Amino acid sequence: MFGYVKPHVPELKVAEYEKYRAAYCGLCLSIGRATGQLSRLTLSYDLVFLAAVRMVIEGIIPEFEPHRCFAHPTSKRLVMKDNPALTYAALVSAVLAEEKNRDDCEDERGLENIKSTAASPLLSYMARRGRKGLPDGCQDEIKAYLGKLNRLESENCTSADETAAAFGEVLRFVFSLGLEGDKAALAGEIGYHTGKFTYICDAADDMAEDIKKGRYNPLALGWGEYALTDGRMSSMVRDSVTASAPLELEALAECVEELDKTHVMTPIIKNIVYLGLPAAINRAVSSEKIQRSAVRQRRLE
Repeated sequence: MFGYVKPHVPELKVAEYEKYRAAYCGLCLSIGRATGQLSRLTLSYDLVFLAAVRMVIEGIIPEFEPHRCFAHPTSKRLVMKDNPALTYAALVSAVLAEEKNRDDCEDERGLENIKSTAASPLLSYMARRGRKGLPDGCQDEIKAYLGKLNRLESENCTSADETAAAFGEVLRFVFSLGLEGDKAALAGEIGYHTGKFTYICDAADDMAEDIKKGRYNPLALGWGEYALTDGRMSSMVRDSVTASAPLELEALAECVEELDKTHVMTPIIKNIVYLGLPAAINRAVSSEKIQRSAVRQRRLE
């Protein structure tokens, strides 16, 4: 996943923010226990969302405790205790990290390829540990879903919707793995629409750089010479993305409304879907990230 699935913090209540941060820290610790301490580097906001959704759908009530770790050694912070949803997200993260790195080894060139190749042994070790706690054959199924996406990309598919749907199927499988009946169906739909949205968001966010480096990007191929204006995303592409992405958010919101409204993680999930994801797509299609980088630089100076 891509790191776009996170809350809009200013709109979180203080208690909700503390619980989200506790889930983030709890998942970090769960990853270390499940697949090794170095694998904590694979932690991402997207995995916290996966764990939160699984908690609500499976009816897991999280517990919290103060904890001190090497990242925050001076004081204890509230941390979510390990639970089946955190463990599942930790195990899946290792498998997904290996698959992403394998894809990077094939696609990247130069220094990036060297980095990916060097990381392969560690990621393979992590994935082996991850597979032990997951249903048999799950990595083969993930490979099969990713294989369809890779084929579309290698064939230079010009349809962002088609490639996004292929990634959506990857997350449908990941979100619903091990669940049954209505729980599996709801988790799968949340995963599918989250996957489609994040793929479109990532394509928009990286389009200019992908064109510069000659990398695959469905928006760039689909719009051709009209993709950029003065080196930035053209208004036509921007309008297209801002029209299509909300459709996935609307479908995702319908699924989220079916979650248990009394669960402690549901308000956080709704914040992510209703506020965090729209903010992500707005940043992806604007120059806001460039402006913020300039502000940071000025502050450093």
